[in-house]
Amino acid sequence: MIGMGIASSHAPVMFCPAEVWPRIYANIPDYMKQSQPHTARLETPAVIEQYIRRINAALGELARAIEAYRPDAILCIGDDQEDMYDASNNPSIGVFIGDEIWGSSAPFYMQEAPGKSRVHIPVHTELARLVLWGLVKRGFDPAQSNEVRPQGRSPARGASHMVVTTIPRLVPGLNIPVIPVLLNAYFPPQPTGRRCWELGAALADILKDRPERVIIYASGGMSHDPQGPRAGWIDEPLDNWVFERIERNRGEELCSLFSFDSATLRGGTGELRAWIAAAGACRWPGKRIEYIPIHHGKTGIGFCIWPERTR
Repeated sequence: MIGMGIASSHAPVMFCPAEVWPRIYANIPDYMKQSQPHTARLETPAVIEQYIRRINAALGELARAIEAYRPDAILCIGDDQEDMYDASNNPSIGVFIGDEIWGSSAPFYMQEAPGKSRVHIPVHTELARLVLWGLVKRGFDPAQSNEVRPQGRSPARGASHMVVTTIPRLVPGLNIPVIPVLLNAYFPPQPTGRRCWELGAALADILKDRPERVIIYASGGMSHDPQGPRAGWIDEPLDNWVFERIERNRGEELCSLFSFDSATLRGGTGELRAWIAAAGACRWPGKRIEYIPIHHGKTGIGFCIWPERTR
């Protein structure tokens, strides 16, 4: 049964020391730097250190919640950014059912050899297969991956950072198996908000009678466009609206997202699809843990939890 949910951003800046942050900010367009004099320019070294403490505190709170819940598996749902897949084959939804998933846990901004930070994370293959077949029976057409064979931009880095960067921070012992569900959040055509909500509901239904204790983890977001024309821009009203829907248990209203085209919803903001899926699986009020609009990180950094729910 899915008895708890968590969600967090997975921006590379979250996992980099302070001295790397200027390098991340340096590659946004100059016109965007000029448009942020009252925000990014106020992110002094002292402010950046404060941000890092807040990020680590939020990650720590999620890690403690996971440990207290004692899950048998974590269903990780998030995007594949041309890691496992590329333009030759880019499914809307994919389920990984191999024995383990691997990749580089250090962000590429660290400029390290990919193998230096490589992690191997066990997969709960039995439940992953159950999810795969359950989705097919409920009218979804998920792709199936049995092994990590990256076809994207940097094959040596392995699977998406939505799982290989975040899970080592949330589960330092790497002793809880995962169920990776990959969403196409970046490359049109993508699933609508309604489809993501239905996906989350289906995942909850598939696992509702299972004895295993499962956490659903939405990895990605919030508003950002890291490599696009609005790099460094953050839509704080949108991010706060998402939190409000979750906290008021009005998650179905999130289905209106991605039902139309908007510059606001393009780019990395598409990763909020994972949050919609988690809300669809967790039909009870969630709680905002932290939110920081970080222009050096080119994203609104957010963390939330749907606390443990018994049968």
